[in-house]
Amino acid sequence: MTLRLIGLGTGAVLLASTLSACDPLQQDPQCVVARAVSDGSTGSFATSYTLAPGGDATASCAHLKPESVGLQKYFSQDPNARDRDPSVKDRVGIRSQPWWVVSKKYTVDPDATVQRYAVGDLTTDAPGPDNYCEVPRFDTSSRVELRSATVGEPGLSLTYAWSNVRIYNTPEIPGTLFVADLTYTENGCEAKYKVKGIWPVVSCATSSKPDESKCDPNADPSVGRLRGSGINPSFAVKCDPDALICVLKDPSAAFP
Repeated sequence: MTLRLIGLGTGAVLLASTLSACDPLQQDPQCVVARAVSDGSTGSFATSYTLAPGGDATASCAHLKPESVGLQKYFSQDPNARDRDPSVKDRVGIRSQPWWVVSKKYTVDPDATVQRYAVGDLTTDAPGPDNYCEVPRFDTSSRVELRSATVGEPGLSLTYAWSNVRIYNTPEIPGTLFVADLTYTENGCEAKYKVKGIWPVVSCATSSKPDESKCDPNADPSVGRLRGSGINPSFAVKCDPDALICVLKDPSAAFP
C-alpha cells in the first residue's frame, strides 16, 4: 500500500475547533496524532518508561530514562481504496530518539544496518468508547546501533519492540497523549515497560541544568516568561533532571 504523510499541528487543531464551534453540524471524531510542524520534524512526544510488573529492577536495561518518541500518521494515497477494500487502514509510524544519543554519550553508527521506524495499522478511523485510537501491532521492531563517544568503550545495540499503542483523542486532548507497551533490548538484556508520552517535547534546560519554570503552561511576564510551555495544562509535568525535558510527574498513574 502506498502511504502519504499527514500531520496535525497546533494551529490546525485550533482552526478545526473554531470552525466546529461555528458549525452546528459537527464533524465525526477522527483519530488524530499530534505532530510538530514549526521545524518540519515529525511529531515528538516526551516519553516516560515504567518497568512492567514482575520485571527485574536490578537488570542493566531496567532503568530506561525519558526520551523523545516520534509518532506519525499515514493514509493511503488512493481516496477510494477503502471502498474497494475495507481492510485498508490508516497507519501510524513510531520512532525512538534514544536518550543515549541526546546526551551525546553515543552516536548512531553510520555503518550499521538499522531500522529506525516501526509501522502498524490503526484499528479504527474514530476513537473508541474510551477515547483511544489503537495500534495493537507493528510490522517490525525498530533497531539502533550506537557508537560510544569515548574511544575504547563498546557501543550499544538497542531494539524497541512496540505493541498496544493507544492514542488519546478528545477535543481537550486531540492526540497529544499516548500509552503503549514496550519490550526493550539493550546488548541482549531485555526488559518490559509500560510507556506514556505527551506532546510536545519541551526542553527545560538552562545551562544544562533543570529549570522547572520552563514546563509551566502559563505565561508569567513578571519573571520574564512571556509565553507558556505549550504543554496541555491537563498534564501534571516536571523537568526530568537527566533528559532535561518536561515529562509527566507520575507516568504510572492511570489516565484519564
